Amino acid sequence: MTTLQARIAEAVENRADRITQTLCDLVSFDSIVKSNPREAGPGERLCQEYLQMRLEKIGFTTDLWDPDGPALYEKYKGRPGANKGRTFEGRPNLGGTLVGKGGGRSLMLTGHIDVVPPGAPEHWTSDPFVPVVKDGYIQGRGTVDMKGGVASMLMAIEILREIGVELSGDVVFTTVVDEEIGGMGSLAMVDRGFRADAGIMTEPTANRIAPLCHGILWGKIIIDGIGGHAELTPNAWYSSGPVDAVQLARQMLDGIDILNRRWMFDPKKNHPLMDLPNQIIITQIKAGEHPSSMAGRAEIIIDVQYLPSEKDAFGLGGHVKREVEAHVGAVCQADPYLREHPARVEWILDADCAEVSAEHPFVTAFQGAVAQAGLSPDLSGFGAHSDIGLPTGLGETPTVNFGPGNPAQSHQPNEKVSIRDLIDCTKSIALAIENWCR
Repeated sequence: MTTLQARIAEAVENRADRITQTLCDLVSFDSIVKSNPREAGPGERLCQEYLQMRLEKIGFTTDLWDPDGPALYEKYKGRPGANKGRTFEGRPNLGGTLVGKGGGRSLMLTGHIDVVPPGAPEHWTSDPFVPVVKDGYIQGRGTVDMKGGVASMLMAIEILREIGVELSGDVVFTTVVDEEIGGMGSLAMVDRGFRADAGIMTEPTANRIAPLCHGILWGKIIIDGIGGHAELTPNAWYSSGPVDAVQLARQMLDGIDILNRRWMFDPKKNHPLMDLPNQIIITQIKAGEHPSSMAGRAEIIIDVQYLPSEKDAFGLGGHVKREVEAHVGAVCQADPYLREHPARVEWILDADCAEVSAEHPFVTAFQGAVAQAGLSPDLSGFGAHSDIGLPTGLGETPTVNFGPGNPAQSHQPNEKVSIRDLIDCTKSIALAIENWCR
């Protein structure tokens, strides 16, 4: 480690309290996004205005804007990140650029500030938006996913400025909304022209460099039975019904288990950096109309993972959609009723994925910075979806995931991140900026 790098590492350690306070400030904004973005409150805007103020204090030129959802959809329809019906009124994206002296490589730091709803209050030991600092952790909604990462990337560049580190390359800073419901905020950010020679997205990876993530499909399997009185002896379905959609849904769930078992041993569904094979995860089930009536309809919501190697010609999960649809059709063939009244799949969301080569110059440079910060430089996969596909593909900014916190804490009640993780992440990013942009 050079004298300058040692000075950077020491400066980060000396600002542990400010790193902690920065995350507490961010958590206090209830920047919730719901599946219907029109229900979002002012928290996203207020959080972005706070970040804008911090960036401008250290010399960034900033851009705070409400994306035009319908126009973006028309421009990118059928491409990654283009989701119909999105609205961004009062839900701005933030971008900023700190111009270097010239002649150096640029780096983009990016993340999202929207968070999922906290859920039932009784599941929390504290108010989700009143951060609690205790026993070396910060607790609150978004501490892990992913305001901890945003705090680290902000503090990394602030610290470099404070100790007088001069950079030749530009540093680009972007924070987006809408990530938790599909990534159109990142699409808007790339469309706005924010890009760099490389990028770090500070999603929680337990401070491991993750150069790939899963693509995600959300789908709804709809099964139509025939409603009828639950307590009376039914006639045959082919005369007057009823047919229990709950029973049919059980058969479909068993069929999904079979496909998951098959995927466990399919090389196309596995990646050496991923801990688990691709899976179809059941996230919601809705069935029935009345306590004394057989269900006339059942709906099964699925979350389907796919790898970058499985992307179709549009950079999305079209091949995997067809695979799932074919399997649902095969399950229907095993039942005499479903054979004549097959289930259907409606696709809700297709969130793309990306992979940056382990040999990419930025990946190897970042591994060196992480090692200097005392962390493991080994690469890993990010099992969930993140938005790295949009800057990497459309924006031509090869972007990796790297951020503080145990990703398993994401979306959980009593979500919390280690202060040590925050410090180590801030240090790694600061060292990476100095190395890459000098």
